[in-house]
Amino acid sequence: MTWSRTALAGARARMTRVGALVAGLLLAGGCSQAAGEVTPEASPSTVVAMRLDAPKRLLDTWPESTSRISHDKARQLMALFKTLLDGEPTSAVGSAYAPLDERRTILVSGVSGVVPDPVRTVDGVFAGLPRFTDVKLVPPGPLGGETRCGRAGLEGVDVVVCVWVDQDTIGIVSFLGLPPKEDTTDLFLRVRAQLEHPAA
Repeated sequence: MTWSRTALAGARARMTRVGALVAGLLLAGGCSQAAGEVTPEASPSTVVAMRLDAPKRLLDTWPESTSRISHDKARQLMALFKTLLDGEPTSAVGSAYAPLDERRTILVSGVSGVVPDPVRTVDGVFAGLPRFTDVKLVPPGPLGGETRCGRAGLEGVDVVVCVWVDQDTIGIVSFLGLPPKEDTTDLFLRVRAQLEHPAA
């Protein structure tokens, strides 16, 4: 399945908005106000092979963040990713995880549904992130698809953004404040494996 010329132009504009929102959310500060429980959304309108679900704890030890701002930004990204699908999403996640001190944060956003062009989609998302350098392909692991990571220093905070796109899902994992030597590629693959699983 491919986009028409008109649909492609609209999709490119939405991808740029996704990139701009990523940069915006990474610059936003935290908030001590407790966040409400974040639950995946689902729609039975389209049958796809994979779905996404947000765990209570990420990587076994990261609890959900208490920052409402972080959760809100993750959900905004989730909403924009929905616009890149061909049709309605079958599941969606937008959540944030952080230790109690909130000095490090992992944001996860993603949707499942029909993705018309995975390569063009991941290209478009990073095209909207000009401040991120050292963007590179990373091994997708057993889940496959197109996967890339980029790094930026935003207001003194080291940020790594990893995006994956396959025929059934679009997702982003943002690491804020992790030590520069941390192996975020391995963390990204572990996070994705925890979020994405067969729909059946």
